[in-house]
Amino acid sequence: MLEIKPLIGLLFFSWSLVYFYHLVVYSLGDKKHIHQLVDNLAKEPEIFKRKNYIAMNSMGAGGLFSYFCLVYPFVRHRRRERKCSFDVFMFLNWLFFMTVLYLFFFV
Repeated sequence: MLEIKPLIGLLFFSWSLVYFYHLVVYSLGDKKHIHQLVDNLAKEPEIFKRKNYIAMNSMGAGGLFSYFCLVYPFVRHRRRERKCSFDVFMFLNWLFFMTVLYLFFFV
């Protein structure tokens, strides 16, 4: 019978490459990426942008990407683009965060 811990570790290490690549794209890339994410998932995007300054240097936008990855199951109903690929991508990022929490607390 297969143990679950090696499978969780394999998921963690394989998806961490994808997650950190996108974290760098959102953090240091073009502003259009993070604005598209905010426009897609924020309840009132224009108010959110006015209220919260999105710093494109360092980890400001990357932190916002991580935040939306963590809360995605709770804000999924307000997304404006209903792409299946975006749903799968954000769900896998959420699963990555849950794996990190599992590894942190139980391993």
